Amino acid sequence: MIFRQLCTKDKVGALAYLLGDPVTREAVVIDPLPVLLEELEDFTRQRGLKLRYCMQTHHDEEHVVAAQALRERHGARLLAHEEVPSSAVDVRVRDGDVIYFGEECLRVIHLPGLTPCAVAYAWEDRLFTGLTVLANGLNRRLRGSARAQAQKLVETKIFGFAGETLLYPSAEFRGRRLASVAELRCQMVGGGSDGSSGRFLRHCALLINDKKEAANPQEERPHQDTANDLQRYAPGFRAPASS
Repeated sequence: MIFRQLCTKDKVGALAYLLGDPVTREAVVIDPLPVLLEELEDFTRQRGLKLRYCMQTHHDEEHVVAAQALRERHGARLLAHEEVPSSAVDVRVRDGDVIYFGEECLRVIHLPGLTPCAVAYAWEDRLFTGLTVLANGLNRRLRGSARAQAQKLVETKIFGFAGETLLYPSAEFRGRRLASVAELRCQMVGGGSDGSSGRFLRHCALLINDKKEAANPQEERPHQDTANDLQRYAPGFRAPASS
């Protein structure tokens, strides 16, 4: 997989992602922003990539503006959840849909958070979680019933991934640009007042499963990012292109 994380230089630290198939050179961009278009297009040109989709994790007018520019210049189609209130969307998806680009694919996970149309995208050992899950756990802007719903969905749909699965949000948190499922479980376990003991027991069971899988050397495991891989996405570091 060709992979690139892009970050705005403002206080928000908004993040976008480019993923490309090294065989066919087809690519997708997740949560593009107008301010990142020059860097994005330079990278696609250098690597000979053909943009197929601009994918939203949540509805944002800036994403739409960037996607429209990429549609005009590269023919990329705007893809978003079926509940997104925008006529600019070309492809509407729902939970469980699989998006293909070349020989690679992303699976859609409906994960309502700040908006009911929010989704995450899963690729092998990586999850692109939008603004529902940040590097410090659930987005702190989630309140009341929206937070309770998001927490339940994360426990149901995200906790089941292997602990080393990496989480890539659409915004930094105090300079952090990624986390792992294992970290997320630890951050959320015991939180809140409803069913904390049940969450703790489920968390323990998941840790046991992770250890059992790691103890089986014959079982093929997905690629795990090394410490050097993680350092590439530290604040202020210009990440080299992967291939």
